[in-house]
Amino acid sequence: MSDISLTDISQLLMIGIPADNDLSAIAELQPGGVVLMGRNGGTAAEVRRLTRRIEEACDNPPLIAVDQEGGRVQRLTATGFMKIPSMRELGQAGANQVGIVAATVAAELRGAGITCNFAPVCDVPVHPEDTVIGNRAFSSDTIQASLLVAEYIRGAQPTVMCVAKHFPGHGGVGIDSHHALPTFVGTRDELDATHLQPFRAAQAAGVDAVMVGHIAVPAVDDTQAPATLSAPIVTGILREQMDFRGLVFTDDLEMKALNQEDIGSIAVRALAAGCDMLLLCHSSEKAQVAREAIYQAVTDGTLSTARVRDSLERVQWAKRKYGLIANKPA
Repeated sequence: MSDISLTDISQLLMIGIPADNDLSAIAELQPGGVVLMGRNGGTAAEVRRLTRRIEEACDNPPLIAVDQEGGRVQRLTATGFMKIPSMRELGQAGANQVGIVAATVAAELRGAGITCNFAPVCDVPVHPEDTVIGNRAFSSDTIQASLLVAEYIRGAQPTVMCVAKHFPGHGGVGIDSHHALPTFVGTRDELDATHLQPFRAAQAAGVDAVMVGHIAVPAVDDTQAPATLSAPIVTGILREQMDFRGLVFTDDLEMKALNQEDIGSIAVRALAAGCDMLLLCHSSEKAQVAREAIYQAVTDGTLSTARVRDSLERVQWAKRKYGLIANKPA
């Protein structure tokens, strides 16, 4: 019989809240993380009041995250939050400006009670049909992108936890994973030379977390499983070859790239692949199903207790590092 409880499993979930900021699902599920979307935005003071309510609703203080990249992906835009240029525009202003803006964004977020930013974008957009990354990335040049990714992380951490995304790189595909599963058709050498280098730079700069994208890479995993569900990619490349010791997030598990499976199976496979924290941005009902499926998989031995324990330890490590467990003031 496993000693992993439903309460433990909740710590591996990062869930969204509805537009009316109703926290009943948070109080019930007690997740390890909460993600704010544009629908939850307001002034910095209003967001801080919301994050305090989230903290009060949880017995174990959650990581609170947001996509505050800049440009077309900036969830918080009201008074108290600077208008952030796209990463491409920011990169063109120079490495020094990247670090300054990253530090400013981090300070604004932490002041509003947010401890985790899903940035920087480490993708290198080189596919001619790319529609989803574009100017969200610093550069289409691998060397330049790597340099600026490192500058961003050094500016933002340790004020907030940076999450480098979308591993192993979304810039080499022409399909948006919000709508369907893209496949990287290049070789393993091409993946390493172009797309993995910014993630190596992020790691060298001390990034504490990586987000894995929903991208099939047949050169690494011939089952063509999305990277999020692929042990050869998450465990094989990120954990073993790159020796990354930090927290690994999935991209949103409700995206259409994964619509061929039920959410319970997806959640179990993502953990089995080596991911630590599962992102479910929209449906608390799906988060509940995911939690139950993980619990059943651990109970029947489909998912090992050791695998879940490793992820729980990393979540707690992140909370300690960013002062949540000790309840230190920002």
